[in-house]
Amino acid sequence: MKKSILIAGSNMRRAKGQTISIMILIVLASAMMNLWLMLQTDYRRNFDRYHEKLHAGHVTLVVSSMDGQMRDGITEILNQDERTVEYDMADALSMVGSFACNGGEINTEFVILEKEAAGNRRMEQIEMIGADQAGENTQTKKAGDEQEKPAGGIYLPMLYSGAGGYAVGDTLELSIGSGKRTYEVCGFTNSVMMGSHNCSMSVCLLTKEAYEELEDSGLAPASTLISVRIRNQEESEEYEAMLTDEVAARFPDVRMLSNACSLVAESRYISQMICAGILSVMACLVTLIALVVIASGIVNDIQENMKMLGALKAVGYQSRQIIAALLLQFSGITLFACIPGIAISYALFPALNQMMISQTGIPYEIHVLPLPSLLTLILPTGAVAAAVWAAARRINKIEPVTALRQGVQTHSFRRSHIPLDQTRLPLVPALGVKTACMGIRQNITISITMCVLSLVIVFAGLMVENVIFDMDPFLNLIVGEVADSCINVNVDAEEEFLDRMQEEERVEKLWLYHSEEVRHVDGVTLMATMSDDFSKANNQDICVYGRYPRYENEVAVAAKYAGEKELKIGDLITLSANGKEAEYLITGMTQISNNLGKDCLLTRDGYERMGAISNASYYFNLREGTDIDTFHEEIKEQYGADVNATINILAVVGGSASVYVTLMTIIVIAILLLGAAVVLFVLYLLVRTMLNYKRKEYGILKALGFTTGQLMLQTAVAFLPAVIVSTAAGILISALVINPLTALFLRGIGIVKCTFTVPLGFITAGGAGLVLFAFLSACLMSNRIRKIAPTSLLAGE
Repeated sequence: MKKSILIAGSNMRRAKGQTISIMILIVLASAMMNLWLMLQTDYRRNFDRYHEKLHAGHVTLVVSSMDGQMRDGITEILNQDERTVEYDMADALSMVGSFACNGGEINTEFVILEKEAAGNRRMEQIEMIGADQAGENTQTKKAGDEQEKPAGGIYLPMLYSGAGGYAVGDTLELSIGSGKRTYEVCGFTNSVMMGSHNCSMSVCLLTKEAYEELEDSGLAPASTLISVRIRNQEESEEYEAMLTDEVAARFPDVRMLSNACSLVAESRYISQMICAGILSVMACLVTLIALVVIASGIVNDIQENMKMLGALKAVGYQSRQIIAALLLQFSGITLFACIPGIAISYALFPALNQMMISQTGIPYEIHVLPLPSLLTLILPTGAVAAAVWAAARRINKIEPVTALRQGVQTHSFRRSHIPLDQTRLPLVPALGVKTACMGIRQNITISITMCVLSLVIVFAGLMVENVIFDMDPFLNLIVGEVADSCINVNVDAEEEFLDRMQEEERVEKLWLYHSEEVRHVDGVTLMATMSDDFSKANNQDICVYGRYPRYENEVAVAAKYAGEKELKIGDLITLSANGKEAEYLITGMTQISNNLGKDCLLTRDGYERMGAISNASYYFNLREGTDIDTFHEEIKEQYGADVNATINILAVVGGSASVYVTLMTIIVIAILLLGAAVVLFVLYLLVRTMLNYKRKEYGILKALGFTTGQLMLQTAVAFLPAVIVSTAAGILISALVINPLTALFLRGIGIVKCTFTVPLGFITAGGAGLVLFAFLSACLMSNRIRKIAPTSLLAGE
């Protein structure tokens, strides 16, 4: 062992630059690996910790009634189910509402509780964050005052705090139902099941005076909030489906909101899933590049230092000792480099955590995680050890005498593909191309590196084109149907409303696009979206297989859910709503992420086979230049209480999607910088190896009259064929597979087929830029040729 340590130390002293470069690659890989493992393991479990800490329910139900008979009926349903462990009922107000946030508008189903009453709940406790008493005693100013003060205090979910959101003391204008209320932000809350618009409902706390005023106004119906804990958390969706179905059957006139723990957990960690997926791929790719570089370097070192190997074997060193020295050398480098990589990951994690919180809305306390750190030490070290052993096995076959003669063959009889006496190329480029044709291992390393980075270029181009510059493809894929406006009206006023809108000059198109919950009899609750004619929808790509439903006995089911339940087009499926069941023929498969792949499409007549709707939502395309908010105000004034809600969809989408745009912008910049760094370090190692291997040849060429500049150009040209071919092939292959790969990443939120536009211009320019950057980097790294002097080489002989 002592001899192996001495050899390893000698190798590292001889190759300091190589050691530093490999360490930097491992540092980058280990930093990303540790971030990935932290996000994938402990960060995701943070939801479960808070769920237990706040004693949250596994199923949440909000019913738009406080009737005692209704509450008794729900109590009976809960008590009859053996899965029920405990439950809690509380008074609440509930209604669709919106407010400005993140440069857009947040629209969600609000569950409003009185602050003190919320604090006394034994279940579904709400954690107060950054709260004070700023709005506790505020009063509305008298008429005639110069400016009206907020009517009371409000406590928002912490998702809406921070950059682009609100701070304590800010004024918030809340549009709820057909009216508006202005409140002072007194603080923020953390609610596991109701802390985000991604939870199907968002909880807001009001001070006592503000709550009573809103209750008296009638803008938000008096409701009952029910939180239920069950024996097996994994059955939360099935339990939710049972509960909503039973309540709808007994009380068909009430309006319900519900969610289940498993679905809420998935919806609140979408950004974590995306970021963890990208980090895992990048960590694996950089590790792969490092392994290829290490293996190639070992093979070249064996060839370059053949005489030294022969001398070592001649004086008594065994092959296994030399291989052990290499294993010790590179495993030690890797192990040592992983430590600063882990430290860097912890330094970057606070910024990453802030990005994640802007989507999860759940605080996370950063702490040292032993398991991810241990895996980050073990996995790269084990991979490097395997690569070193595979590359160094050839040492066993090298005999001392052969090694002392510099190898088995003293001459090469391979065909010369670039005969210098016949080529039409200038001498310097011809020498470079000739070197490229002879450097097989070098070409393999370059090809793998450039193919990997080509995938990075194509992914970056895809995100820039479809998310950052033009968000419409992203919205069509993730959100589904997008329009300018949505207006929900009572069905009693629907006919008059439609007649009026048909005559409205500002309206280009309107269509029914209304959602209600239904239950798959053999499964869970699905969000059913209905329309009279799906051909009017703006986004015709929601149905990815088959066709939209046209008749009352047809349905299109989410492709992800259909895959889980082994459903296919042409199958019959039984749905229930309002206590009634109906059978439908599956005509198509859909994909949107609004309900994480648990949804379906029905015609209105199809839904009404199970029950009538009390209100209807219509989507609008408005003429260019129309002020959407002004249009909504006029509609509210004209129809009053018959208009339940108006939604500025463009503003809502802008506010919600801004988080993902920011996240993707940061990711694209980070992976491009990382790609540039990888190119630099890989080329540094390859150029260094080439210069060491061909040091005498360069000295002879200099003695013959070649200038340093010509030799630098020759060295850089030697890398160009492999760079150009592998980059072109990598770009082409990546362009073909990038959409299926993206769909694979997004499968968890219901996406099975990605239809992003591949920006051919961007990726072509990116590929050309990558080739140019590699060429210039090789020229820069070749600057060491200046230090090669023919006289010193002759003196060494």
